[in-house]
Amino acid sequence: MSGTTLLIHLAGAIALLLWGSHMISTALQRGFGTPLRNWMGRHLTNRWTALLSGIGITGILQSSTAVSMMATSFTAAGTLSLAPALAVMLGANIGSTLVVQLMSFNMEIAIPLLLLAGFVVFKLRDHSSFESVGCALIGLGLMLLALHLLGGTLQDIEVTPVFHAVMQGLQGDIFIALLVAALLTLLCHSSVAMILLIASLAGTGTLTPSTALVLVLGANIGGALPPVLNAGSAVARRLPVGNLMVRLSGCALALLLLPLLMAIARKSGLNTPQLVVWFHTAFSAALALLFIGLNVPMARFLERLFPEEERVGDPGMPMYLDDAGLEVAYIGLSNS
Repeated sequence: MSGTTLLIHLAGAIALLLWGSHMISTALQRGFGTPLRNWMGRHLTNRWTALLSGIGITGILQSSTAVSMMATSFTAAGTLSLAPALAVMLGANIGSTLVVQLMSFNMEIAIPLLLLAGFVVFKLRDHSSFESVGCALIGLGLMLLALHLLGGTLQDIEVTPVFHAVMQGLQGDIFIALLVAALLTLLCHSSVAMILLIASLAGTGTLTPSTALVLVLGANIGGALPPVLNAGSAVARRLPVGNLMVRLSGCALALLLLPLLMAIARKSGLNTPQLVVWFHTAFSAALALLFIGLNVPMARFLERLFPEEERVGDPGMPMYLDDAGLEVAYIGLSNS
């Protein structure tokens, strides 16, 4: 198979993976987003409830980026306080790792079953919830199919000289690897898809364990960037910037401890794909434990860093709408 054909197969598999993730997230937001939004506004009163809610909501929506966009919009509108919102994001980061854990299992037999079940449920769309669940099941089946295609394509790609040269370049420079992973995750707007891609590469032996862990750290940084770039007002920047600060701090600490982490990894007995997935989970869990007690002082710091802008008395200007509300229709409507 020629290099061009391999690249087309790789791009197609990655596109299918991203589309499946997008289908799950948008379907569940459309079907269950309003109840989740109302529940978040009423019940997130303390850090532990917020943390667990972030885990659960991300598990439902399959996207920490979507949860971040929701929480950012709610904090900007005053529906959700900043301190519990920061705890929600700590939970959302853990929730996305659980999604990766689920997707990392070899569930090839589940692909046709999920696609068939999704189609049947979608055709029973006498209620919008059925349609959303059907789309989500189809999306999950497409993601598993994409991972199956990706594994086969990567086995062919790993023997090409160009790919080996690129991987060698990443393995020779930690910061280049970190930057590449962050940029790729930013471009695809899905840390889940990026972590699964890293695990697939690691499974073929293309990546060394240490490089794979560095790429996971870069994916964590890149996953926090879209909400920062989409935030419009100063108030809307507080939560995504806080989440980015947490991840940057965690990545810096993990890089300092990388030799120790590799020693632990060698004794764990995990193969490299399992190591990628479990390191991703352990990293997010460690961040939650380190920063859950700092959500209140961190909220105060962010409120000082991004003070509320004085509103010009123009009745024709929107007061609560920002770019975060453009991602999902009901978020924009709730802020209008």
